Amino acid sequence: MFKTLILALAVAAQAPGVLGYQLQPRGVVNRDPYPFCNTKTNPNCIAGGKYLVPILDFSVQRSAGDLAYAKYLPTHNFTLSAWPRGKMPEPCYRWGVTADHWKPADFTMYNVTFTDCAGSPWVVCFNKHSPRTIKQIAKEISRIPAAMRQSTSLYLVYGDQQTDNPQYGGYIGTLAADGLVVGRSVAYFATSLVHETGHAVDSNLASPNAPRPGTGAAFSASPAWRDAVRADGYAVSAYGAGSHVEDFAETGRAVLLDTIYPGGLKALTGNNPNLTQIANQLAAFRKVAGGFYRLDRKCDLRRKFPFPTRLVNV
Repeated sequence: MFKTLILALAVAAQAPGVLGYQLQPRGVVNRDPYPFCNTKTNPNCIAGGKYLVPILDFSVQRSAGDLAYAKYLPTHNFTLSAWPRGKMPEPCYRWGVTADHWKPADFTMYNVTFTDCAGSPWVVCFNKHSPRTIKQIAKEISRIPAAMRQSTSLYLVYGDQQTDNPQYGGYIGTLAADGLVVGRSVAYFATSLVHETGHAVDSNLASPNAPRPGTGAAFSASPAWRDAVRADGYAVSAYGAGSHVEDFAETGRAVLLDTIYPGGLKALTGNNPNLTQIANQLAAFRKVAGGFYRLDRKCDLRRKFPFPTRLVNV
């Protein structure tokens, strides 16, 4: 989950045999925008905190990857239908009102139906304080490939600031099996939306229990995924080094960029020879989830995450 970003700078020793490129433990820089993964303080830190260097440039707003999503992921037409006042999906109330202290009156619920999945709408619980309009939010969601987007059925959109909570900084994250929260829709939106959808794919589509959405453990918890990480010895990104769960979502971003960017990851990274160091993770991801990241796939209503049916009177 993307919280407030902490910038850090680092230097690394040259990896033997790879001129001009480096593979390093987290701990000292290469434009890494995230806190370092310290195995002493984070028991979930994988691969000893090591990650691909040079970094896959998709971790910050207006990075090469972030811009590529906007340029190469097509949008799809959609229709909006506002709910009558008086009811909220239970996850929106539990997270938006109870947990994060917004008021029910701040939200309007919309059914959003995309042309690439016309048989079933998504629900967007839209906060009136959002700096983006509901149409802008829906347009960005429409970029997510339909087969990938079907891993969730609900988006909870906040404002970037709360007037009664100056410490609130917003965030974008996955609400377990409940949906995705967009609490920071100005910064880091495209790349974060792809990342967070990756968590939903992990739990609901790539799960060993798929195609019964939300019924089983995430694939990132499986021996197959951990064996792939162990074989590589490096996480896909600095952020991914924090846990197997984050590394799976980061690998999804890499796979999507490899799919949409002309020339794939090699072209995006300037033919970084260290891409071989994440080959097992890329292969394992493609085997269980790669099909969901293809642009030519339509949604499968049999696998789409269930539409929220539990409602709260407000």
